[in-house]
Amino acid sequence: MSKFLFSGVVAAAALVSAASPAMAAPTVFTTTWDSTNFGSGPGFVILPSYEGWTGTPAGLEVQYNNVAGAPFSGANLVELDTTRNSSITRTIAAGSYLLSFYYSDRPGVPASSNGISVSLGSTNLLSVAGGNGGGNTNFRLFTTHFVTTTPQSLTFAATGVSDSLGGYIENISLSGVPEPASWAMMIGGFGMIGGAMRRRGSRKLAAA
Repeated sequence: MSKFLFSGVVAAAALVSAASPAMAAPTVFTTTWDSTNFGSGPGFVILPSYEGWTGTPAGLEVQYNNVAGAPFSGANLVELDTTRNSSITRTIAAGSYLLSFYYSDRPGVPASSNGISVSLGSTNLLSVAGGNGGGNTNFRLFTTHFVTTTPQSLTFAATGVSDSLGGYIENISLSGVPEPASWAMMIGGFGMIGGAMRRRGSRKLAAA
């Protein structure tokens, strides 16, 4: 490898290395609510925290084995009402993220009680109005991208009538995504390598 090409590779590697801190890990966490077998029959349990999430103000309700509707996957799901409207929260680090989750209306519950919101700190990321719950669950995928420069609380909260009945949350996934500046640095680094290799090939042809 020529000295010039080596220098280009080192410079490109330095650019990619500099970009790396701005890139969060591909998958930060995935929550399925299925790490615990709560029993063979249908039922529910209210816990102060579970799978990295904290429930407030009245805990976190895990329903299991189709107590009031089929889970999206596995045996368990979380309802965003316990004895009243409630929320689940966890802290995430600074970064650029893609959040996805599955939401369902609770079967047999009116739209006025099925709404939820997702927020980052005091900023609302998205809201789901909810609908009239039918005979079974109707899970739909929701996604949103956001950037935070400081650690923040990620919260899912019930927004409907506070009657201990409300929407279901399943399979929450948070993935890191590179910020635009990081992509530009990486592309520039690879461009330097490509340019150096083309110039090296041209010099070899001229020498021949």
